[in-house]
Amino acid sequence: MDAHTCLGEPRLLISHEALRHNAGVLRAAVGDSVRICAILKADAYGHGAAAVARTLARGRLADALAVANLDEASALPEVGLPVIVFRPVENVYVGRQRNQLEEAIERGWTLTICSAAAAGDVARLALARGKRATVQVKIDTGMSRSGVDDIEAKEVIEAVSQQPSLRLGGLCTHFACADELDDVATAEQFRRFCEVTDGWVDANRTGRRPIRHAANTAGMLLHPDMHLDMVRPGLGLYGIDPMGPATGRQLKPVMKWVAPLLMVRTVRKGTSVGYGLTWTAPRDTRLGLVPVGYADGYMRSYSNRAKVIVNGVAAAVVGRVSMDLITVELGSVPSAQQGDEVTLLKDDPASPASAYALAELGGTIPYEIFCRIGSRVHRVAVDEVAAEAPERAVG
Repeated sequence: MDAHTCLGEPRLLISHEALRHNAGVLRAAVGDSVRICAILKADAYGHGAAAVARTLARGRLADALAVANLDEASALPEVGLPVIVFRPVENVYVGRQRNQLEEAIERGWTLTICSAAAAGDVARLALARGKRATVQVKIDTGMSRSGVDDIEAKEVIEAVSQQPSLRLGGLCTHFACADELDDVATAEQFRRFCEVTDGWVDANRTGRRPIRHAANTAGMLLHPDMHLDMVRPGLGLYGIDPMGPATGRQLKPVMKWVAPLLMVRTVRKGTSVGYGLTWTAPRDTRLGLVPVGYADGYMRSYSNRAKVIVNGVAAAVVGRVSMDLITVELGSVPSAQQGDEVTLLKDDPASPASAYALAELGGTIPYEIFCRIGSRVHRVAVDEVAAEAPERAVG
């Protein structure tokens, strides 16, 4: 779908040129010897996972793709890149899990294992289908979320390596505080991970060496000594720097959110607006109506606080954000008229409508700003549309 198909409707304008640029910036940060696993979970953080996958594969900008769960993996197009599923395998024989895991084994996706029992379950499924399943062992080194405890990790790694129907494709962990420079906790997590895996990798003489990885965008940019074999950029691919907009790393936001002015009206001083009548016009002015609300991911906490951009000028959101609509005050934009485009999320890190600014207003992080934008907002490309990539393996 091109950028003109949905004119007159709320749209996310996705720049694949910016995506390619960011992938180049991240590649330069790690060099050619480190693999890049692009994180495409949550529909590529709301950017459209299918199109992002095609762009990255077409330009050989990533060596692997990663998603949160099996449903997300199934939704990806075939682009010839390895796929890693990060949700730990569990409840193998319950509900849809068996069919999904069988599909994963057939298609060669890497599954995440956090227990010897899960390794045994996957091994039996693979054996029954005459396949060898690829798995990675996730090790909890201090975040206390998912993963096998580092004390028990060697037992699980050995359990995987002893199963003829399993291939140990990776060993991984996840940092809790990677966005903090010189953080003691990150250094300790890395030490614990290496302590568990160094000896096993060095001693392993059977089959292909497993890929070790730990660093997300923050980890790869702030801790270059922790790149290991592969890094896992997510937010950086989409143009957001974990340290904020003023780092000089030249990442370009990939997403811009726009919607039309549905209506423009003149109101008198003293006119109140929206549910609860929380804003009252301090003077005669003009108001614009925009067809976006909290059902679309434009947070209710932006009420009477956020700014949008109309004809290049910042305009205030006034009154409460409702489910489907917001009202903006157009006194500073005398040229605005019905049909003009309103920018709710601007692809300029310095804008009052940037992901950084909206995250601060919402008391959250840019990840959530992207991920909460709903399906009613059309995703469209503003530059070259990612073509189908040839099917090929990237080693």
